[in-house]
Amino acid sequence: MMKSVVRRRGAIVAALSAGALALATGNASAANALIHVTSGAGAGVYNTTHTRFGKVGIPDLGFGDAIVADCWDRGDNLSNHGNVWYHTVSERYTAGTGQELFVTGWTYGAYVDGNEAFHSGDIPEC
Repeated sequence: MMKSVVRRRGAIVAALSAGALALATGNASAANALIHVTSGAGAGVYNTTHTRFGKVGIPDLGFGDAIVADCWDRGDNLSNHGNVWYHTVSERYTAGTGQELFVTGWTYGAYVDGNEAFHSGDIPEC
């Protein structure tokens, strides 16, 4: 009897582990988008989609730099350019230092690419 219970528990654990692995793989396969900064406004990387919570402490991005973003969300509407913010997972300072940082934050879509990645559907809603 005990051997049967252990075998069933082992099968349940294996099934749950396989399910968790499949779920993790599904989430990990979501495509990130490389978005080039085409705006000359300079894009800061913020803690949230609301500027009152401040920046994450890295340099602003300028024309020719790029971000890697995985989704977009709504937040502050700056200078009446819309409320689209990109969830940023890394920053590439190709125009200046050639440095790449992996600091997670939020960048204002209008100041990155005029919200182009949002309008073209290159990244999903968060």
